[in-house]
Amino acid sequence: MTKPLLISDCDEVLLAFAMPFADHLDEVHGLSLSFESFALSGNIRRKADGVAIADEHIRPLLDDFFENGMGRQTPVPGAVAALETLSAHYDIIILTNIDDRFRAARRAQIGALGMPYEVYCNSGPKGPALARLVAEHGDPAAVFIDDLPPHHGSAKAVVPEVHRLHMIADTRLAGLIPPAPDAHARIDDWGAATRYLIDHADTARGPRHAEG
Repeated sequence: MTKPLLISDCDEVLLAFAMPFADHLDEVHGLSLSFESFALSGNIRRKADGVAIADEHIRPLLDDFFENGMGRQTPVPGAVAALETLSAHYDIIILTNIDDRFRAARRAQIGALGMPYEVYCNSGPKGPALARLVAEHGDPAAVFIDDLPPHHGSAKAVVPEVHRLHMIADTRLAGLIPPAPDAHARIDDWGAATRYLIDHADTARGPRHAEG
């Protein structure tokens, strides 16, 4: 019988991102990252004078991190063991919003950390990418995990039959945002998420189900 798909985001779901990115900004660029809200806009400031950088500078800083700073990242607690357990119940793939030129590096990164799963890169809302991945894998049932509510909204709009789990692994960030309204559940701990996903897999095998 066909396994369902587990399509997971990477940063702040499988790998710590905020603190490694903050360290990179500090050491390489002389910038600080605050956690006043669940956003990068307005929270990256010059250490010299405290002035927030303009939004157009954020993407180049992210690209620099993904090119030169990913080695700072570590798995979030429980993620490696969880995916190993869940691989008996799901076919696992990673869908990450980074430029495709970083795909090989990200695949090598997560593989070296004990997560040897296929990586797909995306830009913008993830609903269309989810639809393509589900179709390319034979149209099985699927679960989508992401930390950003807009991606759950995009998934609901494009592939409403895909089950949606909202997760923010960093406890400092998790308290800054409520559960995504378009997700079916919010679980920020991989132990609890593993039990939830195993239970869901028992009812999700076979053809995709319409959302009830």
